[in-house]
Amino acid sequence: MEIEFDEFNKVFFETLDGHESVSISADGTYYTILYDNEKAGVVGYIPAKFPEHAGFVQIVIAPKFRGKGIVGTAENMLMQKHNLKILFATIKKDNPASIRAHEKIGFTILDNEELGELRRKGFLKSDEIRMEKIWI
Repeated sequence: MEIEFDEFNKVFFETLDGHESVSISADGTYYTILYDNEKAGVVGYIPAKFPEHAGFVQIVIAPKFRGKGIVGTAENMLMQKHNLKILFATIKKDNPASIRAHEKIGFTILDNEELGELRRKGFLKSDEIRMEKIWI
């Protein structure tokens, strides 16, 4: 399997099942993911204000490419390309496949106290969880 990044293709992005859960931000950096030269999804991140070298990952994979390890490879490539040390992922509680995929590649769910604080401050909805992956 060969995974590469290509220029972000908004038209392709809008055809992806689940794209509506990804908010494209003017502050973000996005790429079309190529899997053996075929468009397989989109990955990007929005820089975090704190801590340094951190960002909020956003990813959507076309259904026929799910379960092939693309999420982990693409997110690792993103971190290396942009010298990120921490990635945060906000995932709907009713999306166990995405939660499992992120756990499989080393993300952990923030503890209940941190999740509660994010919800109280309005940074996280009640139907969402926040995960993080830290590279040292």
